[in-house]
Amino acid sequence: MHKPILITLATALLMATAVQAQTTPSTSTAMPAAPAAMTKPAAPAASTAMPAAPAATHKPAFVMQAQFTTGISNREPADDVSSLDSSHDKVFFFTVLKDADGQNITHRWEFNGKTVAEVKLQPKAAHWRTWSSKMLMPDQTGTWTVEVLDESGKVLTSKSFDYTQAPVTESKATHKPPAMQSAPTPAASATTKTSPPSL
Repeated sequence: MHKPILITLATALLMATAVQAQTTPSTSTAMPAAPAAMTKPAAPAASTAMPAAPAATHKPAFVMQAQFTTGISNREPADDVSSLDSSHDKVFFFTVLKDADGQNITHRWEFNGKTVAEVKLQPKAAHWRTWSSKMLMPDQTGTWTVEVLDESGKVLTSKSFDYTQAPVTESKATHKPPAMQSAPTPAASATTKTSPPSL
């Protein structure tokens, strides 16, 4: 007799527990999420590429001396001319360059504002004497200019001289030679010579 009562009580107790479980708000048994770990900013990835080698640079070249002359003797100009008459058929442009070694230097010859020749020069030492020359025709009177350019095309200096007709003597005035036809200007008749610095 006691056994059926116990079974009945146990059943009632189980049912009551089941009802309570359905009506009681469930509580989360999961642990709250841990706050995000504080991390240091990621270090930038190390570059494995080697930095590019800097381009070779030269000291700025400059012209210590520049002049027109009727000749060169012992690597020195014979004179300094700013005007020349047509009794002369050749003129030189002499320059002394500083810190131009390893660079391309140009003598640009112009006649009355038009380029007639460009002479490339390559100094071999930090102090270098060099010159170029130009044959002149009697009818090429006017202004002659030489610009000295560095390898970037920058004009380092420029000089000019006036080429004029030679005075006519009496004997020439009396006996006039036949008229000469003008010859075309040679495109690149300039010549160049270089010389190492004097010791």
